[in-house]
Amino acid sequence: MSRKNLSQQSLPPSILHSIVQLGERVRIARKRRAMTMEDMASRMFVTRKTLARLEKGDPGVSFAVFASALWVLGLEKDLLSIAAPEQDKIGIFQERKRLPERVRRPRSDDLDF
Repeated sequence: MSRKNLSQQSLPPSILHSIVQLGERVRIARKRRAMTMEDMASRMFVTRKTLARLEKGDPGVSFAVFASALWVLGLEKDLLSIAAPEQDKIGIFQERKRLPERVRRPRSDDLDF
């Protein structure tokens, strides 16, 4: 079984759809900047074929290639919003559940005469 087929079978359909959408967004951003695939691939230090795979939503394309595409497009700051701790609603909820109901002073074993 090829690597591509294995990665497509191991990902949920919703994730595969999201990867395809991200590729389409990269393609749209490239076209809005009037960049050819050859120019963008050259700036990313990848082949045109790799860029084409990214824009088609191939899940086998590395995250580094995606990050490089965002950098070339001037969108790299958007990477910092991915999995940002302050936007992790489930994590914040779980953290709040672990907070104690009462906070007490530590018990001191020192005798103060």
